[in-house]
This record gives sequence, structure tokens and C-alpha cells, in this order.
Amino acid sequence: MIKEHIFGLNTFFKFKKLKETRLKVYQSNKSLLLVGSGKSALEYKNHDLRNTHILTVNNSIKAFGDMIVDYYMCATDFSQKEIPRKSKFKKRISKYEYRYQTLAFAKYKKFPFRPLIGKTIFLDCLNWAFTKGYKKIYLLGFDHDYNPNRVKKWDGKYTTNKEKLEKVFNGKNDEPDTFYGHGTPDPLRLGEENLQNYFYLIESHAKFYGSEILNLSMEKRGLSTFKKVKKIN
Repeated sequence: MIKEHIFGLNTFFKFKKLKETRLKVYQSNKSLLLVGSGKSALEYKNHDLRNTHILTVNNSIKAFGDMIVDYYMCATDFSQKEIPRKSKFKKRISKYEYRYQTLAFAKYKKFPFRPLIGKTIFLDCLNWAFTKGYKKIYLLGFDHDYNPNRVKKWDGKYTTNKEKLEKVFNGKNDEPDTFYGHGTPDPLRLGEENLQNYFYLIESHAKFYGSEILNLSMEKRGLSTFKKVKKIN
């Protein structure tokens, strides 16, 4: 908490610069496509992305092949070996930006809530996007449509080791939830009901920033509660 307070104060005094960044986003009228590692991540190929910034999370950057994305963010416990080369993205978002700047911004604006930081990387990304001034944030790969057999086997375990994951999920009904291979239903460590409540909360918080969360995915299963749309407007 002390570290958070110190970083928060530092950002608070640098708010003019943060304000200018938000203004640039508003003036550019760009939307943001936030991409997770679920199978629907690959649906980005069906959309016109010319007026859209792209933020990829953890392994979701693999969906874009040789394409260079605008932003990359990974969880603090994400395997260092899996982090892509710097040439794959224009900017990597640091913990300082998605955590402390977000908290300082909300305090500066005197919002009646504390941003949902440190719960899941999904919520961290959304809060960062709010602070940057994106009016429309589109989602792919964040349906949280986990294979129920994998959820049962996962049972709160945590590992990013591929060999260990293959041993855990070795049954015929243990098909991966992700487009690139073995993923884990780790966000469910918070509990399905809690996770669902966080989605409702983050959607209500978005209104304070003038932002809207829209789900582009064609997937009909999962926990996502956000409004479904068929294309980027």
C-alpha cells in the first residue's frame, strides 16, 4: 500500500501529461481492440482494423503472426520466456501505467470507487484503456468460455510450464480453451460468481470515463456479460 501511495502521488503530479495523452486519443477518434487468448481471438481477421488500436495480452499476440500490434501487456507472473520480441509491438504497457496511473487518475477525478486493479489482467487492461480515453473498447478472446472438464482438473493449481499442463490436461475431453494450445482457467480462482460481479462493476465504472465495452466475439458460451456487436463501428 505504501508503494502504491508513492507511485500514485508521482502520477498525480504528472497528471497534465496523462491528460494530454487522453486528449490525443479523443482527437484521433481511435477505438481499441482488446484481445485475449480465447479461441475467438482469431476473429480479428473478419474486421476492418484501420481505425483501431490493438492491445494484446499474454499469449494472444501469437494470433497476429508477423503483424505488429500497438500495445502489449502481460501479467506480472507471466513466464519471461513467453514474452514476445520488442519488434512485435510498438509499446509494452508497464505495471506503473496500468496500476498506479489508473489509481491516481480515479483519485484525481474523485470517482466514487477504487478501480478494479490486480484481480485479472483483463480488468487491468480495461482500466488502462479507460484512463487513456478510449470511447469504444472491443473485445475478442475474452469470453471466459472454459472447457468444464479443464476447470475441474485445474482446481486452483497454477503453472505455465507446457509439459506440466499437458500432463494435467491429457484426457480426450480436455480440449484447449485457447487458439494457440494449452491455456488455463486461472481467472476462475476468484470464483465464477465473483468474476461475473466484477464484469458488472467494470461496466458501471466505464460510464464514468465515457467508455463503452463491446464484445465482437461470435462465441455464445462463457461468462461475458458485455453487449454483443457484429462489427467495429
